[in-house]
Amino acid sequence: MAASKASLVPVRQIPAHELVLDQIRRSLELGQFRPGDNLPTERELTELLQVSRTTVRSALYVLEREGLIKVRRGRGGGFTVQAPKYDPSETRQEMRKNRKAIRDAFEYRMAVEVEATRLAAERRRAGDVSDLRKLLTAMDHALQVAMSDQTAHNVVEFQTLDNAFHMNIAKASQNELLLDAVADARRKMWLPVGAVFGRLEANANDFHEVIVDAIDDRDGPLAAAKMQEHIEGTRKTIESWLRR
Repeated sequence: MAASKASLVPVRQIPAHELVLDQIRRSLELGQFRPGDNLPTERELTELLQVSRTTVRSALYVLEREGLIKVRRGRGGGFTVQAPKYDPSETRQEMRKNRKAIRDAFEYRMAVEVEATRLAAERRRAGDVSDLRKLLTAMDHALQVAMSDQTAHNVVEFQTLDNAFHMNIAKASQNELLLDAVADARRKMWLPVGAVFGRLEANANDFHEVIVDAIDDRDGPLAAAKMQEHIEGTRKTIESWLRR
């Protein structure tokens, strides 16, 4: 009885605006809204999320204060997503203090994305492979553009496609729980390490094609191994960046 009591903790009632804030942040972090995009209107958000306008306004106020959105007041106004601010020195300093969060995020990705990729190779449909190859083409183009002009818009464009690529692999696994876990793992990785990618490296698209080829061939072990190499390579990039 004592042990079961020890596992119980007080329940905090979460304000509705925090739940709204979490949903919008998740959409921003997963690239569903990009810099320059407009969020749904206040009225649309109220209807979509089934909350009051006061709740929506409270969440949008926080996002505006954090610099994640720009609010245009008055007739014809709206909410425009802003490019994230990038200060390499400050980011490196903060991340060095938070190495455990980085380690945990990459271990989480390894646990769920590698298995999702293995299942995707076993269960994929023709349309899944076709969608992944279209994303590969778009990513190649976006990387070329970003390497010649590393604006925030161009970097985020590639990152958004990259996220869609990984999420489409998870979707091809035909496991809804893994799909949700991959989305959560990628988001948790982005929180501690996302600011590192204010610039792109020339190898940002490495491993993607060979992963798709393995999925196309229904070679689960190879697809999983290449995804593991890909995630490990990203982790090494972060560690190298932190040592500078």
